[in-house]
Amino acid sequence: MTKTQFVKRITHPDYGELYQFFELDEATRIKTLVDPFDTGLLLMAVEEEELPEILAITSKRGADASGYYAGNQFVVQKGSKFAASTSAKCPKKYVKLREKLILDGLLIPLHNQLFLLEDYEFESARAAMGTLIGGWAKGPHGWK
Repeated sequence: MTKTQFVKRITHPDYGELYQFFELDEATRIKTLVDPFDTGLLLMAVEEEELPEILAITSKRGADASGYYAGNQFVVQKGSKFAASTSAKCPKKYVKLREKLILDGLLIPLHNQLFLLEDYEFESARAAMGTLIGGWAKGPHGWK
């Protein structure tokens, strides 16, 4: 007893083009209306989104943050805490970026730290690290 599945396209005056899904019993030639999901005619391919590896950094000066690589960018996650001040050796580009984030309302003071209100994309993990700790960053190796 074999059953063949097929689809019939119909045009409804109010709803436009619709599809009906049938199963035909070869022996009796009887058509039965079926649910396309139950029979496997429409397979819902659920793509599992690959979760990025979450990296974290902490510093003596008060930074406590997490982030991940997104292509060529490095995303620092909301809720991360930046060091409240910068060191004398902090490059000017990191100081300016911190000021921009504060002026844009993305960083707010909270208990001797700066709290990040939204995920923020940096050009690199090194730039994120330098901006977070408010100091010189030799490389992205501080993210673990």
